[in-house]
Formats: sequence, C-alpha cells, structure tokens
Amino acid sequence: MRLTTLSILLLSSSTVLASSWFSADDEPKQWTNEQLTKAQKAFEGVKDDAFETWSESKLREFLIDTGYIEPKGTREQLAKLARAQRKSFSSALSSASAAASTAVYGDSYYQATQSASSVASEASRTASSYYTSASGAAVVAMDDTKDYIYSTWSDNQLRTYLEQKGVIRTNAQVKRDELLKKMKGAYADASDPVYSAWSDSYIRQWLINNNVIAEPPSSREKLLAAMGSYYYNTKDYVWSSWSDSELKSWLVTHNIIKSDAQIKREKMQKMVQDNYLSASNAVWDAWTESEIRAWLIEHGYMRSEAQVKKDELVALINTKYTDTANRSAEYLTWPDARLRAYLRMHGLPESQLPTSRPGLLHEVRIRYVIAQTRIDALIQKIRDAVYGSIETAEEKLGSVLNVLGGAKDEAEVKRREAVKEAEKVATEAEKKAEKLKKEAEKLKNEL
Repeated sequence: MRLTTLSILLLSSSTVLASSWFSADDEPKQWTNEQLTKAQKAFEGVKDDAFETWSESKLREFLIDTGYIEPKGTREQLAKLARAQRKSFSSALSSASAAASTAVYGDSYYQATQSASSVASEASRTASSYYTSASGAAVVAMDDTKDYIYSTWSDNQLRTYLEQKGVIRTNAQVKRDELLKKMKGAYADASDPVYSAWSDSYIRQWLINNNVIAEPPSSREKLLAAMGSYYYNTKDYVWSSWSDSELKSWLVTHNIIKSDAQIKREKMQKMVQDNYLSASNAVWDAWTESEIRAWLIEHGYMRSEAQVKKDELVALINTKYTDTANRSAEYLTWPDARLRAYLRMHGLPESQLPTSRPGLLHEVRIRYVIAQTRIDALIQKIRDAVYGSIETAEEKLGSVLNVLGGAKDEAEVKRREAVKEAEKVATEAEKKAEKLKKEAEKLKNEL
C-alpha cells in the first residue's frame, strides 16, 4: 500500500549498471519505483541480525532478488553487502515517504478538504488488495515459545545445540527467551524446507487456515507430506526447484543459450525468469485443446471442420491471441504447490485435484479469470460511487461502504473475509476523514 502511493512520486529515469543497481561503493545512485518494489519484497520479514546466520547461497539468492546478477565474495562480504543494501533501502524509502506526504496530499488543510476522495481511493485499493491477497497462503505470526519443533526443548538441549553451532560460548549464562531467539536464526531460518522447523500443532493450523485439509493427520510424517504438496513461498517460481541441468536444458531448448555455455545457477535462474512467459507455451498449458480450437473458430482463424493437431493449434493461437494480461498472468509461473493450494482455497476437493501441471493450470485459470473479473467490477463500482454526482463526504463514504457490503453477496468464491477486512478499513478511514474535517474547520477559522 505504501509503495502504491509512492510510485506516483518516484522518478522514472535511472542509471543502468552492468551487474546491479549499485556501484562499487554499495550505495544506490538512484532508486526507481521498480527497484523499491522489488527490494521491499526481498526485505519483507527479514530481521536486522538475519544476515549473520544465513548461508552463502542464501545470501547470494537474496542479493539477486534485490538486483544483483552475479554477487561475488565470501560469506562475510556478501553479508556486509546485504546490510548495506538494507540501510540504503530504508533511507531511500524514508526520504520518498517524507516527500510523498506533501507532494501527493498537500498541506493539512488541503488533506482535510480532499479527505472523501482520499478515503474512497484507499477503500478501493484496499478492496483490491484484500481480494488479491485472498489467493495467497494465510500465515499466522509465529511464537518462539510454542510454534517451532524446538519450542518444547529443555534449556540444556537448546544451549547444547547453540554451543555446537558456535552461536553461544560454552557455559554462557543465557536466559530461555534469548536462547529461543537465537534458535530462530541458527535453526529455523536455516531449515529447508522452512516448515520442517515448525511444530506439529502449527503445521496442522496452517493446513486448516488455508483450507487444505479440514482434519489434518496426526503423525508428523504425514503432516510434512501434506506440506510438501501445498506449502509454497510467494517468492518461489516453477523453476525454483529445477536442478542446474534442468535450467540449462530449458535455456538451450528455447535457444537462449548455446549447449556449451558455462553459466552459474543464479544467472540461469534469472535468464529463465526473464524469458519464461515469452519463450514457452506455458499460457497454452492452461487451455484445453478444445478451448483453443473454439477460440480460433470463434475469431475466424480456422473452419470448424478443419482437422488440426494440437501443436499446430498452439502455434496458430500463439500468433493471434493478443490479450497481454492473460498471457502474462502471475499464476503461470507459480510452483505446483501454490497452484494446488489456490485450488483448495477456492473450494476444489482434494480428490479432484489434477495430477499434471497443465491440469492444475487449467483449473486455476478458470477461477482466476472469474476472480479478476469480480475485482474489476467491484473497483469500478467504488470509483462510480466516489466520482459520481454525490456531493458530501459522508454520502460518498456511505456509498463506498454499500458497494463493499454488496460485494459480499456477489463474490461467492471464498472471499467473504476479504470484504469484511475492506469494510473495516473503510470504516476506519471514515473516522479519519471526520477528524481531518474538524482540523480543516479549525485551520479555516484561524486563517
């Protein structure tokens, strides 16, 4: 939300550097909206001391996420560079925020007089945000004292583990809460997959909260198997789990690199990311052969009686279909686990889940298009309410709330809770508008 506002303000020009956004002194020459957005995703949930416990490969992956193509150096050098980026990012974001307050909203009196439109716009953005985020996995904040597999360990067990890992000195006097805090960096953050460090009860609750399994199994082995099928990180892509040979094979097959090219894993991943949607037929994996044929016939590109093989159908629709939004939909790059989780969250029984990736993509596409259509309709209703003929701030806000309330009945694809959140934010925004209105009156009387 914060960067959505800032994106209006930030300069679009930038200095393009060969290997990253930064020069040799590790200081950013200029932050663009794209850089801030990408960096925010990378820094999300990362604590100040996290870099000290990360492995060299994890640090390298993190630096790539924040703009570096081929980060080099020892683990200590990579950690230092990551800390410098964090500091630089925080400084840039703080500066942009301060400038945005006046540039976007004006002074206090102007903010108050514009409160109705601002609040309604906020409600519109919030509705869109909550509807979209409803497709993501629900993660409840974790408690060090009960939500990790080591939370039930004795103080001696915790101390022994940390001593063996060199995190604390032998016989050091450390309280339990501090031991648990250090365990998060030494054990939880280093676990792969991440959920292998979670307690059984937290895993069960995750599966329930995300509508994956109503009654999760009791054994840890079966719980971990279920997580393997459904758990995903929002930063993961379908190619994230590919081996080096699989990455190279894909790049060679799609004529992006030569078969004798020697390229590091990080760079190959970046190359696949940059070319996946344009070079592959991933979008057509989400369509059945009959759907492709029907589209081509409907738009006059082939006769209904024509006998054409699927490869030929795909080649033809690939040159004729121009809907950029659908061709670049984010779900096309999701890992299989995220596709399965999305379908379970949208009501598809586990017994009916497709076993192939094309099948998963097809089922997701059906629900994704419906969801996006309803989001667009909701946002348009909010805009109509705000920018129509209604005069007063109270009436505008009331109209927006009516739209959000009505959306509950319209959106039957597991989105009632999202609308409630949007209504809650809009109500809070209404209170803020009233407060600003009073401040405006006070300022007006003082002028």
